[in-house]
Amino acid sequence: MYIFNQGKYKSLHAQSAGELDQIRQQVLSDKQFRPTYHLAADTGLLNDPNGLIFDGKNYHIFYQWFPYDAIHGMKHWQHLITENFQQFTYADPLIPDQHFESHGCYSGGAILWQDNIIAFYTGNTRNQENQRIPYQNIAIFTQDGKLLEKRCLLSQVPEGYTEHVRDPKPFITAEGKICFILGAQRKNGTGTALLYEMPNIDSSPQLLGELSLTHFDNQHVFMWECPDLFQLADKSIFIWSPQGKVRETHRFQNNYHATYAVGKLHNMTFHSEHIEELDYGFDFYAPQTVYQSEGILYGWVGLPDLTYPTDHYQWHSMLSLPRQLTLKQNRLYQRPIAQIYTQLGVSQVFSIQQPQIIAGLDTAYLMFEPDNQDFEMAFFNNNAEHRLIISYRNGLFSLDRTQTKQTEIMQAFGTQRHCEISQLNKVEIFFDRSVIEIFLNDGEKVMTSRFFIEQRENQITCSRPIRVSVAQLPAISIT
Repeated sequence: MYIFNQGKYKSLHAQSAGELDQIRQQVLSDKQFRPTYHLAADTGLLNDPNGLIFDGKNYHIFYQWFPYDAIHGMKHWQHLITENFQQFTYADPLIPDQHFESHGCYSGGAILWQDNIIAFYTGNTRNQENQRIPYQNIAIFTQDGKLLEKRCLLSQVPEGYTEHVRDPKPFITAEGKICFILGAQRKNGTGTALLYEMPNIDSSPQLLGELSLTHFDNQHVFMWECPDLFQLADKSIFIWSPQGKVRETHRFQNNYHATYAVGKLHNMTFHSEHIEELDYGFDFYAPQTVYQSEGILYGWVGLPDLTYPTDHYQWHSMLSLPRQLTLKQNRLYQRPIAQIYTQLGVSQVFSIQQPQIIAGLDTAYLMFEPDNQDFEMAFFNNNAEHRLIISYRNGLFSLDRTQTKQTEIMQAFGTQRHCEISQLNKVEIFFDRSVIEIFLNDGEKVMTSRFFIEQRENQITCSRPIRVSVAQLPAISIT
């Protein structure tokens, strides 16, 4: 067994007395940016949602977690259970402590099998020469959250692929077999996905081959991360995070992207009928659907290689609100799940044009109908004249965080994001201290972003009169 207790490769087993409590106090000293109703780690860095599953009564939500600092260190899986997405309880986490996960537990998914939760994940290991060797593993949990065992399924990458083979997402076929899909990189440096099959949880996985995806331009793409293959209504859906796609003016605007395809899976070919980004904001990556939930999805509100002002407080990133996916005319629509709307407080309606102070704006839900007319709306203000701006002009919806606090690497990828939407009838916004989630036309397009405005005044102004409905969302609880 390998136990690492130095630098970024440090598991929870190696923590010293009171160490996490001390870090927690630093996190709690952030009085301006910590979210109230989004899931964020108690300490350290949170990234990909993992092992999302509905067991028939409760939802199990795992996420990537490095407990000790706001850096991508030794990855654990934190584990939460909820019945209502309002109260959450901690369950057994996945702590790297075996040779097949010696440098961290990377991403993966989960299924139910014989009344247990089977979490599939990639074990990150490195040899004496610091070369990465990925293992594909399973961890078996009871439905009340107890970890029973861990074991390795695959200890080698198949011939023709690099060390970058990871993020198994399992599903059960109509014939009752277990399949899982893996993100991969070919020896020629291009991204793809691999499909494996096993008759039961005690058998050895057999490689079926690569997933062939039609109508996707894979040029310059060097890795497919976090693949997710599932059915929604009568369509096959493939969600993945391609790395290396060339940035465009109004599409693929970030350094990495979250993408979906709608179509039909036949044998090893996914016949795409529509391909699009899932989110057009600054900060959204590695989304995953909840197994047996009929289309509930979480995403990481963050991106690889980014730093944020909250890193100073030793916490980094959060999960998105849980979203319900639906299909309309071969497009995925995304809205917060119904439980989020039932938690809303009583709405107040404001007529906005001149500066208007609205109590609790930074943890509020807003809705307005722009009637497909141009507008510009600014949120918040402070002594530095920082504000967050949204606008709609000539069929282009834009989010501008130029006048907000940013790190150098945030600024390096630009300060505006856009999405094309020819008819804008409805805008919904969820603010939670330092995150904004925008849903246009009941989820036709979505934009998720971090933003940082210190010592802010909860103010709105608009370029023309617009009636805005505002309601509060209660804070979640985690015990």
